[in-house]
Amino acid sequence: MLESLKRNWKGMVLMLISALTLSIGSFLWKLADLGDAAASATSIAGLWGIFLKILPGFIVYVIGAAVMTVALGYGELSVLQPLNCMSYVFALIISAIFLTEPITPITLVGIAVIIVGVILIGGSSK
Repeated sequence: MLESLKRNWKGMVLMLISALTLSIGSFLWKLADLGDAAASATSIAGLWGIFLKILPGFIVYVIGAAVMTVALGYGELSVLQPLNCMSYVFALIISAIFLTEPITPITLVGIAVIIVGVILIGGSSK
């Protein structure tokens, strides 16, 4: 396990940064709240308003995708790609803190399974 960490650590760190960035991008899209957007999308001004609401999330998401692309150059795909699943964990934490969404016991079990899976896969490289 330590050998895999030594060999892939740069890619692992970058993938975790990417996962966090992707989660923040999704959070910003959630904040855009486009629920009533369909009514305002009938004009150029309405479409421009929608675009401006989703633009911050899009920019952050693109940065996360770029970091992921760089990360894949620093390790094995089979080790690094599972780390992308940490975006679910980050999204849950962000939504619990900023959107006061509830975290249930079954959600905590799911998070634990994701984290254990990422550790086991990340450490299984030869």
